[in-house]
Amino acid sequence: MAAWHDLRDYLKFLQDNDDLLIINDEVSAEYEIVALTRQTSDIEGPALLFNNVKGYDYPVLSGLFSAERRVAQAFNLDAKKFLDFYREKEGEAIDPILIKDAPCQEIVLTGDEIDLYQLPILTHYEKDGGPYITAGLQIAKHPDTKKRNVSIHRMLLLGKDKLSVYAPPGRHLGRIIQRNEDDNKGTEIMTAIGNAPALSIASQARVPLGFDEFAVAGGLMGEAVPLVTGKTIDVEVPAFTEIVIEGITIPGERVPDGPFGEYPGTYSPVKDAPILQVTAITMRKNAFYTNALTGMPMTENHWMMQAAVTALAYQEAYRICPEVKAINVTPGGTIRHHVVVSIKKRHQSEARNLIAGLLAGPIGAKYVVVVDEDIDVFDPMQVEWAINTRFQASEDLVVLPNLYSPTLDPSSPAERTSDKMGLDATAPFGKLEEFKAPYTPGIENIHLEDFVKRNSKNQKLTF
Repeated sequence: MAAWHDLRDYLKFLQDNDDLLIINDEVSAEYEIVALTRQTSDIEGPALLFNNVKGYDYPVLSGLFSAERRVAQAFNLDAKKFLDFYREKEGEAIDPILIKDAPCQEIVLTGDEIDLYQLPILTHYEKDGGPYITAGLQIAKHPDTKKRNVSIHRMLLLGKDKLSVYAPPGRHLGRIIQRNEDDNKGTEIMTAIGNAPALSIASQARVPLGFDEFAVAGGLMGEAVPLVTGKTIDVEVPAFTEIVIEGITIPGERVPDGPFGEYPGTYSPVKDAPILQVTAITMRKNAFYTNALTGMPMTENHWMMQAAVTALAYQEAYRICPEVKAINVTPGGTIRHHVVVSIKKRHQSEARNLIAGLLAGPIGAKYVVVVDEDIDVFDPMQVEWAINTRFQASEDLVVLPNLYSPTLDPSSPAERTSDKMGLDATAPFGKLEEFKAPYTPGIENIHLEDFVKRNSKNQKLTF
């Protein structure tokens, strides 16, 4: 089996492997579920399923991807193998298929039956603008190409049949909304909550507008994703989604959205966002609601996007330096802003070119460190040591002020703008041997633990 095709089957697998904690105590949708999700995220603990949410009839799944291992396990892989697997499979697209009847439409609510207040939409942080949907896949079609786009954007609960859609203009869904508004039209949007894990991971793929993320998911899963057309809008949704919200944006209308505790670990400010008029809610029998935590790293938001961002970093780096050895898009940089790259250096200025390319690229990096191939980019001690011994600010510091940056950064001097910096922590070309750490011959063949095993008993001082 390559990947789990139904979230319910994956949860059974997690339960069998003691990686899902089912909580029957009564909990509040305001802060309590998020507090427990934060705590399991900090220890990469189990996913949490809350069966008794005060005031609601639906269970809540939270923290599904709060541990790196569960992203990989969704594809039956070890965590150490997942990044390479993703980089290989992201481009092996398999187009989805359309079916007529699907579990996600076993229950259909329209008209006066629509009531978003019946869903256990969580309040996350003290200063948040209200309860937010955070784990929904937004699915929309571009009006010119009719191509699908799949992404995740927060949605603020505004009323029993209204939500915000915080899709900034630079994001693909934001562009689709803007293009429709050129013709004074709304945008039909599906919001799919509770999906097969591969679909959520694929939604983070950094593919061009017009490239269907469900096709990426198909490549990752090894087979086509089954979709069904909505009941009130002409947009497709995954057949095994737990809860589906169908709707259309109101052209030209905006609502203040925020603050909200976002992935940089800070609050995003209040911004105007489009309004979604809900036209239907459909769901499976015995459906459950799914929440995703973001905020200070690491959360499931960060683990979900790690593979896609890393794959994009490799693509950008290889265009400039064919002998990239490894890349770490670091947790402290919230899996977006800080990148460490090791290379086989073939020219004195190659690292500087790589720095400039990555800082100007679409990743959103604001800080890039390039090191030699002998440095482990995943070991902060080695990276800092390389900076200490191979970097001089007067010669090796690259500063690029006021670049476009498609990220949330509270230190930015202007919206989606950032000063960026690179450190060339490589040794001078041709002199790497002079900058390597002292080496003891044969050390790799001598193991202290062997001596401990042989000498741990009958210890006696000889003086």
